[in-house]
Amino acid sequence: MKIISVNQNIENAKQKYSKRNFKSNSKSFWKSDYTTGQKLIVAGTTALGVATSLAVLAKFQGYSMKPKQVFDYYKKTNFLFKEVAAIGVGTVAGGLAGGYLIDKNPRNRKAKRREAVMQLGNIIIPIGTVAATKNLCDKANMKGTAGNIIRTGASLAAIAGGIYLANFTMNKLSNFVFKNKTEERDIKATDMFPHIDDALASAQYLAPKSTFVHKIARIVPFALMVAGNEVGNTKAN
Repeated sequence: MKIISVNQNIENAKQKYSKRNFKSNSKSFWKSDYTTGQKLIVAGTTALGVATSLAVLAKFQGYSMKPKQVFDYYKKTNFLFKEVAAIGVGTVAGGLAGGYLIDKNPRNRKAKRREAVMQLGNIIIPIGTVAATKNLCDKANMKGTAGNIIRTGASLAAIAGGIYLANFTMNKLSNFVFKNKTEERDIKATDMFPHIDDALASAQYLAPKSTFVHKIARIVPFALMVAGNEVGNTKAN
């Protein structure tokens, strides 16, 4: 009877797990329990994904895909909506590829796919709200000191609103796609790295001729690599 009871409990636990809400490991990639070698593989594929996105963007802007030409494009381009969105796709795809290379566990791979969905929204939606706010301010023809103050406040509101909108929307989407019930993935500290590009895009919109802002914006591709590393290092709880 005891053996039957134990087996029944194990079977019940399996059934319960298969129906429970899906949860992903909230540890950042810096604290994940993958080995250093595995983390380096994810970092490498993430960097490759970002480099590929930059090469494709450069090609569409009339550059060749040779490394020197891609680097020239990187030095000269403004990282606004389409650039950030393209690099976001590259970093997430690269991180997911690396995560699949280092971990064949189906549950962990599912966690990585869910994190990929979350990170794409976390990158694209806020920069989208910033770009939309900039267009609205342009249509309103805001000029002068008062106009700049309003633009700055609107940009900050767009970033904050975009962050929460992205988290809410992508939670709903991922629950639908992955057939979870009501699992919520909270905003993490590492989610803030992709929003560096939102702040810099806002600054470029407000001061398009500023060489200082342009130079600082060169960090955008590197900041977006954090998202790819998060995807690759995510595990299921």
